[in-house]
Amino acid sequence: MARRRRKRIKQVRKVRKPSNYFQCPRCGAMTLTISFKKLDSSNEKLAIAKCGTCHLYCELKVPTTLDKVDVYNMISDLAYENRLDECSRPYSEEGEEGEEGEEGEEQES
Repeated sequence: MARRRRKRIKQVRKVRKPSNYFQCPRCGAMTLTISFKKLDSSNEKLAIAKCGTCHLYCELKVPTTLDKVDVYNMISDLAYENRLDECSRPYSEEGEEGEEGEEGEEQES
């Protein structure tokens, strides 16, 4: 007589997703986030990188095929080549504050 065959248990492997936080090339903290905005053109999107510690702000136009990790690699390459200022601007929105200051001066005159 033959034995009864045992059931095989399938092991489900979890797919690891890339982290939402990356190491900032300027300060070294793990607070760099990358987000995307759609542009009018169908083959490009705007990648925005922000650091919560040193307030690094960087905008890049990238093809739609690139992911967050690819954009992070582009930003780190720019940082190591000392060309990070090409895509950077201050984190605080100075444009809005500057407009309010100009309006105040016009009213006083």
